Amino acid sequence: MSTYLESLIDRYIPKGLLIDANLALLYLVGSFDQRLLGDGKYNKLSKYILEDYELLLRLKKLFSKAVTTPHVLTEVSNLTNDLPERTKSECLKKFYETFVEIDELTIPSMEAAKRPEFHFLGLTDTALSLVCAEFLIVTDDARLVKKLNELGLEALNFNHLRMSYLLPA
Repeated sequence: MSTYLESLIDRYIPKGLLIDANLALLYLVGSFDQRLLGDGKYNKLSKYILEDYELLLRLKKLFSKAVTTPHVLTEVSNLTNDLPERTKSECLKKFYETFVEIDELTIPSMEAAKRPEFHFLGLTDTALSLVCAEFLIVTDDARLVKKLNELGLEALNFNHLRMSYLLPA
């Protein structure tokens, strides 16, 4: 793993981790049925394999605190619409159990909507930008990482971790 990634993770370990929506979907579905990962049937999951889920779990374990927002959880719930109805229903039954241990930060939508970056990022990602200095945002959205960097904020691009898979097991 690069020195920059190690340094970034080390700086935020005491603060906490916030997993963006696509990766939170991976976290949910992986905890439900790992066979759904990487089989190409489900649009939002087709890019992930079992090793990605395992890497995400290892990353999460490094942090004593994990947080999310209602915006991210809403997106995760909506992203399950890509799953077959029975699978979606079973997966959503697991939703509470999967995310109950993660603290939920409330960021008023109108507070996010009045920010200048809202017109580029949208609601969920703008809300993330408001807590980015406090928590390490982990995402596979390169566009989000680039915009946060332009705003002087940091985020972890999960794809950079995927390339190395060097987090300790």
